[in-house]
Amino acid sequence: MASRASHTRLDPEVRRELILDAAERVMAGRLPAEVTFEEVADAAEVSRALVYNYFRDRTGLLVALAERTLDRLDREVLGALDPGADLAAQVEALGQAYMRHGRTNASTWTLLSRSGLLDHPTVQGARAARVAHIARMWGDTPDARLAAWSVTALYEVSGFNALPDDVAEADLPRFLRDLLAPGLTARGVGPVATSGA
Repeated sequence: MASRASHTRLDPEVRRELILDAAERVMAGRLPAEVTFEEVADAAEVSRALVYNYFRDRTGLLVALAERTLDRLDREVLGALDPGADLAAQVEALGQAYMRHGRTNASTWTLLSRSGLLDHPTVQGARAARVAHIARMWGDTPDARLAAWSVTALYEVSGFNALPDDVAEADLPRFLRDLLAPGLTARGVGPVATSGA
């Protein structure tokens, strides 16, 4: 175990983020059950007791990793939606954001999948909030809610799983745009004009 005699006093939120960074590094490519808090503590250069203090148990640590990753996903996905763009452009932008996020956070999503946390209430709640946000942007009708749910589900499945070898990542958002946007538009789903300030 590394010596932890001299420490700089860090803000608790900064320390928490450093522990989460260490947990992501230690858990990369491993099953969550194989990783001990001792390993996470060593990688974060903190005591095991401090890791327990922040996260209580492995599930608490994994939920915290999920929350952080979901915050990133929401910022990237919802930030990609230009309220002034048409539905086709928004469907494509969603896909590009999901694919980019899936690529840059692949190890964390693999970890969450292996841990069984994709069905955790935290993950389900974040997904529901993201879908509701998109549905509001598209008119918040029953069809808009179904469209937002469907598009989100398609992109989550494809963004967090390997595409066929002969398919380029950039092809998927265009394919789904061309496949979905005309039918959704025909059903009255589309961006809602926002009032200016």
